[in-house]
Amino acid sequence: MGRYKCAYNCENSNDSDMKYFKFPLYNPRKLKKWLNNMKWDDWTPSRFSVLCSNHFEEQYIDRTGKSVTLKDDAVPTIFTPSDDTQKTKVSTSSRRKQNKPSALKASKTSSAQSLPTTSSTAKSSVHNKEPRLTEDPSGDKDPNRPGRWRIIVDEALMRIESFPHFFHGDYCVPQRDIQWAPDNNSSTECKDPEKMIEVTEPWQWLGLDVRGPLPETLNGHKYMLTLTDYYSKWVEALPMEAFLPEHAAKHIIDIIDHFGYPLRILSRLPHDMVQKINKELKEKLKVTIALVVYHQQTGSTDLITEQLIDRMVNDLIEEHTPDWDVYLPAKVFSLCCAEHSQTKERPFSLLCCKEVEPIKSPRGLDFANSNIQESAFVVR
Repeated sequence: MGRYKCAYNCENSNDSDMKYFKFPLYNPRKLKKWLNNMKWDDWTPSRFSVLCSNHFEEQYIDRTGKSVTLKDDAVPTIFTPSDDTQKTKVSTSSRRKQNKPSALKASKTSSAQSLPTTSSTAKSSVHNKEPRLTEDPSGDKDPNRPGRWRIIVDEALMRIESFPHFFHGDYCVPQRDIQWAPDNNSSTECKDPEKMIEVTEPWQWLGLDVRGPLPETLNGHKYMLTLTDYYSKWVEALPMEAFLPEHAAKHIIDIIDHFGYPLRILSRLPHDMVQKINKELKEKLKVTIALVVYHQQTGSTDLITEQLIDRMVNDLIEEHTPDWDVYLPAKVFSLCCAEHSQTKERPFSLLCCKEVEPIKSPRGLDFANSNIQESAFVVR
């Protein structure tokens, strides 16, 4: 499968014989070193972003095992210098020089002379390479290989520069006002209290996402619906054959039957899909309220859990491609029984060990859905 190249002017993104390494997304300190060496502004790597082995010195690469891996202290240092960045001095062994094609050297030499002189031009070039969300960015047409997947969201979100596009598989838009991987010291205070909603108990506010298309399983499943409790970090994940309102509504009803009614379910799915899901829920549950509310920042309310889910999905696809749906329940339960880095608690303990009876009827709110859409959510 084709990989996304992240180093400027790197020509090895489609080289099947090249070894690629993912960014250390779950190690902020190490990730910062990687990005500093790349000398890119306003760019955040996604779960699909990789660097080829040509960007690492031989001392950082471990070739002793069955597969080529990076050592714990590995940092990329080999990049094509540009006019507005400081040249990095690196030492390469004879083995590295043999692995680097002569054509690549010639390309680097010629491109170094024609690099843009301003960082804004470079950013524009990067942004223009971003594919549409509704297309398969990989361009891989081999039916025998698993295709890339995405979180299905409203197309309008692509025009919001302040929204963290962590669901996007290629270059990200500038994220000047977004801290994509929040640390424990980040402030959660809202400047406007009237537009802030506090999450103070389990199963109050949930986040709904649909991921796909994933590699089709032997049972015909190609999509995955996830419901996340913002307070406890509990995750429900269920496979779907198709991305249809009736399928999503059926799974939501099953979850409500088990855990009870939440206050509302937030989702960044397209507006028409949210409306159709609500219509299905009203008909089957015999309720009058719209349980699912469109909220453009559904995924940014709990970035850490989103990253954990993404990693779980990636592992399932890589390890159990033809039957990831069979292993999904065990993976999700394992995720919910592990200590969450933000709460320092197990989601299972926060949600299931409180002996709270599930609420069997819709819950009322003191404000309209329009107020929900304009509010920021803060977990207390």
